[in-house]
Amino acid sequence: MSFKQSLEKTLIKFGKNNSPTVIAMGIAIAKGIFRPTFTMMDKSESYETKRYTALREGLTELIAIPAYYFSGVLSKHAAKKLAVPKNFMSKSMRKKYTAGDKSEKVLNAYKHAEELAKINLPKITSNASFVGVCLCALLVIPFLCSVAIKPIMKKIQKNGEEKKEKITKIEVKQLKNPVKQNAFNGIYVNNSSGMKVGGV
Repeated sequence: MSFKQSLEKTLIKFGKNNSPTVIAMGIAIAKGIFRPTFTMMDKSESYETKRYTALREGLTELIAIPAYYFSGVLSKHAAKKLAVPKNFMSKSMRKKYTAGDKSEKVLNAYKHAEELAKINLPKITSNASFVGVCLCALLVIPFLCSVAIKPIMKKIQKNGEEKKEKITKIEVKQLKNPVKQNAFNGIYVNNSSGMKVGGV
């Protein structure tokens, strides 16, 4: 199978599964890779600023990916609960069916409702996924980021400051105590007395 055919099959497969959850996860993965990369490529900012921003961006998307995934799982579960025949029947028919009425009219109404539930399940799932993604982006992810990222970034900053302090202490010690010359360096001195062999 050629590269073109395999790419075509992959794209068709992703095209069929056009769930908002999958799209949101794909965007989060792309952002998690490229945003920190482009941030670190910025030459106008200092290394510490770039490092802090890139870490924060990467952690945000790392939290977003599983959050979107679980929102998709929950939305599918909710869609299955909603796409049931009872929700596609009139109130009177539903009451009769619940009461145990097995007349032909009621059974036909239930069968029709069952068909409608099967037909509408993909639409309900897609809409539930979209709502789940929106709630995730607006409420869940910001909450999780505020809970998880702040302590992590504080710890990273603290470690960075401690390392800086250690380096400055070492530099100060080196300035206060310069490396002494080796004792043997000053032993050989060319002491030329004015005497010459065989001279006057």
